Amino acid sequence: MKINLIKTNEGSFIPCDEESQIKMAKFKVGVIHSHDVKVNQNYRLHSKLFGFFAFCTNYYYGDMEAHKDEYSVLYVRNKLTVIAGYFKQQYSRDGTSFELIPLSLKYEKMTPEARQDFYSKIIDAALKRVFDKTTDENVLNQLRGWF
Repeated sequence: MKINLIKTNEGSFIPCDEESQIKMAKFKVGVIHSHDVKVNQNYRLHSKLFGFFAFCTNYYYGDMEAHKDEYSVLYVRNKLTVIAGYFKQQYSRDGTSFELIPLSLKYEKMTPEARQDFYSKIIDAALKRVFDKTTDENVLNQLRGWF
């Protein structure tokens, strides 16, 4: 059963809509009910991240059309993700060396705290590796205002 609730200033949860109110009426008073809570997240912010990677790709290659090449965007995204510290180490097939493999950026796989930390680190990585030599205030202002 799915019920949409909102938290009040007093700390209690109340139903958000009539359907949820009807479903909640079925619960017995004075009985403990266990529930799994899912906090709705801002998916637009995550899609904005991929726009940020396109912006970085354009600047990295010095071509305003670079973001249209999926391999260029993937390369920049993977490099920045690893630089931001969001990776795993994996040994090569021959076992003589290892690679740094960027972790998945799937929204559902990241906790809100990890996501916030990642966004901060990805901007720092972009400043250090992509925009390190820029003096154009317009580009720097766009970068600062991205998230």
